[in-house]
Amino acid sequence: MRKCIICLFTIVLLLNLIACSPTLAKTSYPDTIEHQIEELLKETRTYFDSSKPVKVVKMVKTPIKHYYTVLFTYYTYSDDYFLGDATFKKEKDRYTLVYGMSSTVQKLNNTTMYLDNVPYSVVYGFNEENRIKTLRLFTLDKKSSYTAPIKKGTYFVHFKKLPPNTDIEKMKPFYIDCYGKDNKLIPWGECAE
Repeated sequence: MRKCIICLFTIVLLLNLIACSPTLAKTSYPDTIEHQIEELLKETRTYFDSSKPVKVVKMVKTPIKHYYTVLFTYYTYSDDYFLGDATFKKEKDRYTLVYGMSSTVQKLNNTTMYLDNVPYSVVYGFNEENRIKTLRLFTLDKKSSYTAPIKKGTYFVHFKKLPPNTDIEKMKPFYIDCYGKDNKLIPWGECAE
């Protein structure tokens, strides 16, 4: 009986050690990322309602190693719901905000950015019921207009690597067409608003 008690005590002690092990601890990056986003929103958006939570809704690896783009939602004092993006670099176990944020009250947004001196066009959005299959982005530099296939999921991010000498101001889309099932054009109001 005494051997059973000692054995049971040893098992409980080992389970406690394993459960408290730092390698099995819950990764805290969402909290860290949300905190950094909240602080930046407080600094840059006077209409940000900090009494309501900032929620990370999607985190995706960028085409450049160690960089992640995060989609998040937040509210304003007038109860508008915004979708935003921010890019973080992972170094060891830390995530550091490296690219400022953009946000929209619509379901789609686009931006341009540099990651390790490589220019990218980025489009992201809310894809309710997977209604969007592809986007056609028309840019000021017309020869650089492109099509972005959209993966299934409630939220999406699409990266388009640009040539090194690209003027990224000319790569900002001035018009976006949305296509759904059977490659049918979706009216802008249904797609983005």
